[in-house]
Amino acid sequence: MVGAAMTAAYFKTIMREIWSSKARFASILLIIFLGVAFYTGIRATGPDMSQAANDYYAKQKLATNSVQSTMGLTKADTRVLNQHRSQLTYQATRYADVNQLNNSQVVRVMVLPTTQRLNRLRIVKGRLPRHANEIVLDAQAQRLQPKLKVGSTYRISSTAKRNAQFTRRTFKVVGFVNSPTYVENTNRGVTNVGKGTLDYLVYVRPQVIKSSVITRIDVQFKNLRGVTPYTAKYRRLNRENTAQLKRWLKPQARKRQQALQAQAQAKLKPLRQATQQLASQVPAGTAQLVKLQSQLKRAKAQVAAITMPTYLYTDRTDNPGYTEYHENTQRVVALSTVFPLFFIAIAALICLTTMTRMVEELRLQMGTLKALGYTNTAVGSEFMIYGGLAALIGTALGVLFGVNFFPRFIAQAYGSMYNLPAINVQYIWMDIGIALAIALLCTLGTALVVLRVDLNSLPAQLLQPRSPKAGKTLLLERWQWLWHRLSFNHKITLRNLFRYKQRLLMTVLGIAGCMAMMITGFGLKDSIGDISVKQFNELWHYDAVVTRSGNETDQQRQALSRGQLYQASLKLQAKQVTVKQSGVAEQTATLGIPAPHQSLSKFVVLRHRQSHQAIHIGDRGAVIDEKLAKLYGVQAGDDLTIKLAGQTTKRIHISAVAENYVNHFIYMSPTYYRRVFKQAPVYNTNYVRFKQATKKQENAYADRLLKQAGVQNVTLMSTEKATNFKMLDSMNLVVLIFVISAGALALVVLYNLTNINVSERIRELSTIKVLGFYDGEVTMYIFRENLILTVLGIIAGCFLGNWLHAYILQTAETNALMFSPTIHPLSYVYAALLTLAFSLLVMGMMHRKLKRVNMLDALKSVD
Repeated sequence: MVGAAMTAAYFKTIMREIWSSKARFASILLIIFLGVAFYTGIRATGPDMSQAANDYYAKQKLATNSVQSTMGLTKADTRVLNQHRSQLTYQATRYADVNQLNNSQVVRVMVLPTTQRLNRLRIVKGRLPRHANEIVLDAQAQRLQPKLKVGSTYRISSTAKRNAQFTRRTFKVVGFVNSPTYVENTNRGVTNVGKGTLDYLVYVRPQVIKSSVITRIDVQFKNLRGVTPYTAKYRRLNRENTAQLKRWLKPQARKRQQALQAQAQAKLKPLRQATQQLASQVPAGTAQLVKLQSQLKRAKAQVAAITMPTYLYTDRTDNPGYTEYHENTQRVVALSTVFPLFFIAIAALICLTTMTRMVEELRLQMGTLKALGYTNTAVGSEFMIYGGLAALIGTALGVLFGVNFFPRFIAQAYGSMYNLPAINVQYIWMDIGIALAIALLCTLGTALVVLRVDLNSLPAQLLQPRSPKAGKTLLLERWQWLWHRLSFNHKITLRNLFRYKQRLLMTVLGIAGCMAMMITGFGLKDSIGDISVKQFNELWHYDAVVTRSGNETDQQRQALSRGQLYQASLKLQAKQVTVKQSGVAEQTATLGIPAPHQSLSKFVVLRHRQSHQAIHIGDRGAVIDEKLAKLYGVQAGDDLTIKLAGQTTKRIHISAVAENYVNHFIYMSPTYYRRVFKQAPVYNTNYVRFKQATKKQENAYADRLLKQAGVQNVTLMSTEKATNFKMLDSMNLVVLIFVISAGALALVVLYNLTNINVSERIRELSTIKVLGFYDGEVTMYIFRENLILTVLGIIAGCFLGNWLHAYILQTAETNALMFSPTIHPLSYVYAALLTLAFSLLVMGMMHRKLKRVNMLDALKSVD
């Protein structure tokens, strides 16, 4: 046994070993650092982003539900909710939408409640208004109009009718705010004013808006406080709450109708009395009496025409950006399930190779220590301490860097899209524990496996070098025609490659793994970027969607085609249907019935995704989108169950499945629609195609159409496309992280494997230097092997990357979105060029090392 004094000397030996092989120690530490940083950082990103949103919603008291009515809301409605205040908190809101004539922007002027019980504004600059002449603006207003600042003058300038809604129209700007209702940075929802979409909001004191009719009531149910948004529990409680809210307010529709009829009858009374009085004084056919009687008849018809108002119920999922933000966090979560594990697996593979090489190098030292009386535990502890230190330091640094960098960087990439405060990083101890366990397994575990044979060997066996691996005849040598045409150097290169099969396998797998991750990163960029390009440029060939309350009138048709901007339009019925099937989340799809359906191809391209073969709508079935078909596991020839609002479920036959990337659609011919639904379609929508137009011209066209009776909304596809591209640009930044991280790992992997290759063959390389090889020739001796292994790794990585890309797409897609599964050829080229560049860089570093090799020391005999 060895005494305590020797133990202290042994620890000095271990520290000396770490210092003498600091490049190898650093490479193990760096690989573990990269693997752990990527794993823990990406794994924490999704939860960090979700937590930031959850905290924000709770702090700003975001409403869980909202109620509106087609005839406005009254205090009678609030009294009903007041009876249930033990279950909820509510806040009545008044607002008026105006189209600013000076810049064609549509603005919602909202009353700021004296006490903000719900949807509390977050002040970005300045303060909230205290007086009637003060106003705060949505922060989006300053992005659209950079000249607006705290202290500047703001003026409401719209039509005379809309201006009349306000007691004053000139204000002093005292601040800029964000509302939790609008999480998305640019989208502020829809309106029936102007172009149909809101640009931003402004907030004024209550006395500024004249109308006392409540526009909306926001509600927050107390049973949802503390429940994490987006979870199954939240959705279940929200469904129950919405149903309860509808039951409470259902009687109000009839009461509101009766109240409006009573008010109208009261106004009718003087007219009725005047008619009766005049009838008793003049003959029946008198012109004045006839006029009064016709006025009375029209007034009675108006009273009779007062119908029950429709109460509209919405929840958080209808808020712009609320659901989209969650979907983006889920995409990051989906990526974090596979990508980091793949990343850390490559790190583990390289650690295995490095630790194996270390054990091989220190055979002589192990034999000496065993001969001196050290136990197997003491001898093996050097490797345990060496690997354990690298694992612990690498893990600690990796966690600190990864958890603090990746979530912040990715969240900042999304920051341009959302009005959310900065995230607070959190350490997810389970993931950190898994990362540490994998790091220790990579070092200690592999060392134990490799040491198992050597520690059971006798000291005499360990003190002798391991016998060189015997050479074997290659299969390639049997191909005499080729083999005899190879140069001597090329023959040596091929023999060395196949002589060390473990090194060949490890190098090819390591490079293939890094190559696969880079291809996946570039491929994700392609798949995400192709969504907008293919959907808006290749599949959709219309510039606006005009929605009406019913069939097209002559006036609407004339307004639609008026002006130089208009080129063509297609009339169709567009209604929302739900698709239901057990085991699959309910989906909403747009049911389109074009008239005539043969003209649809001029506005919407229906085609098979792979062959691009055109699809035509027939009278025996419907065409559905590919994502919908995937979700429900159906194909052409199958049936699908759908439900139109107010009707029972219907089974439709699928005649074809068409390429599509955004949302869901079902197209039918009018004949097939009548057969399924037993009614004629109501053509309530137009797809409109423009000639070349500016944004200003498009907005003016939308403004003019919205002034037509019966036109409910005009959606400009340029706005939709811009929003879509903005979201995808943010995703590109996330993808960039994956590419850079994979590239960094590829560099470290190549360096480590090349360093091991050079270290274990240092005697061989010294021998050929002694034989007269120049430095460049010695480097090429190694580089030829590395280049072949790199190329093999690149080829294998292409196939592996293709599989990994497809797998990640499958997990990252949301229900309403389909990524393009195609990887552009350039992405393979970029990944291959990067890998080759890293290989050249590493060989440049190795060339400097080989030039400094001391040949005499390397060739000293160990016998």
